[in-house]
Amino acid sequence: MVYEFLKYPTTVVAMAAEIIRVANDYNARKIGNDEIREVLLWYATKHPDILFQGADYNRSIKKIIGIRRVRLLDALLDGYQPTLFKGVK
Repeated sequence: MVYEFLKYPTTVVAMAAEIIRVANDYNARKIGNDEIREVLLWYATKHPDILFQGADYNRSIKKIIGIRRVRLLDALLDGYQPTLFKGVK
């Protein structure tokens, strides 16, 4: 990724702030469909423990980013399935 977004947020609050930034940049047409999807898939793949809580998004992230951005996440991560057993071969 060559975008100006934090690749490794360490807290739920930091990830929520980055999701807000990427969604706002998308709405302002600073980034396109492919870029926003790439950023959000990166977070879902590399940081599922922060983004997800069970089969849903983390409640704190949902509360911080708001319902409209949650809908955007739903649309962009449609079809994404997190791996259940990380590190098991």
